[in-house]
Amino acid sequence: MKKWLLFAAKLAFTSACLWWAFSGIDLRDSALARPSELDWRWIACGVLFGGFAYAFSGLRWWLLLRAQGLQVSLPRTVELTLMGEIFNLVTVGGVGGDAAKIFMLSRQHPERKLAVTMSLMVDHLVGLVAMALLFFVATAGRFEALESQSALGKGAIRFGWIFFGGGLVAVALMFVVASPWVHGRIHKSGKAKRWEIVRRIPEIYDVYRRKWRHALLALLASAVMMPVYYATFWCGFRATGHPIGPWPVITTMPVVDAMSALPVSVSGIGVRENLLKILMKDLTGMPPEVAVAGSLIGFACSNLFWAFAGGLLFLRPTERSSIKEIEETTHDKG
Repeated sequence: MKKWLLFAAKLAFTSACLWWAFSGIDLRDSALARPSELDWRWIACGVLFGGFAYAFSGLRWWLLLRAQGLQVSLPRTVELTLMGEIFNLVTVGGVGGDAAKIFMLSRQHPERKLAVTMSLMVDHLVGLVAMALLFFVATAGRFEALESQSALGKGAIRFGWIFFGGGLVAVALMFVVASPWVHGRIHKSGKAKRWEIVRRIPEIYDVYRRKWRHALLALLASAVMMPVYYATFWCGFRATGHPIGPWPVITTMPVVDAMSALPVSVSGIGVRENLLKILMKDLTGMPPEVAVAGSLIGFACSNLFWAFAGGLLFLRPTERSSIKEIEETTHDKG
């Protein structure tokens, strides 16, 4: 019951954010009201960029799984990435994409469930590091120009500096705490025997320090994936006929992506549109109706289309039979 109440609250918040995004916009001026005027070539490019982004996302996770010694094929990792997206989008039974991916992969490696879970956690951290580096590179030398915007736009940019700066520090501290010279002092011989998992988690995390080449390649894959993913939204804006270049989109999307990832709405819908409406107007003078329409088109190209592809993969009997087990497992843990 609680999970459905939580989903209802997120749905209500998403609806309120969409109402705010469309407020003050004459829908007759929006490209969404005139689909025949959209440039579908740009939409097709957005779909292709979205596919490449998921391929690089799967490659990133595959490299981190290989570092843990888990023998999983790259195509299977990409499949799991796509299937996880359908869970993120529709929150089937209240199960998130990460829980679904962990469960489906752990069925093949039941003895390495903790390693699978940690690889996915590190996958998110690698994505955070790549997003932070991209944000700081894109905003380097432009701090005054970026801050001389509206109050909301200025607040969003400052949030990005604090969030990404703090994220990099937190990731570095996690590596320090998991290192043998710190971890060994915390868990000396004879201590923490009753809490084996407390000892194992830092040891599994420390694998990525020892196998730093895998982590570095995963970071490189993520560094390629991020601009490719953001390019889907650039294609969305271009599909409406607006002649925007890719750099303003790359500059703003890390902040937008970070804030829309907060678990307060359904797949960030509404939050993303409001942020792009504000930031794109501040940075480029983009009309609000173009920003909202381009954001929704980009989301459809990257998330909706490929989530549908993941849903088709999940309909296979071998995958579909796991949904009940996923729900039961999640319920038991809850």
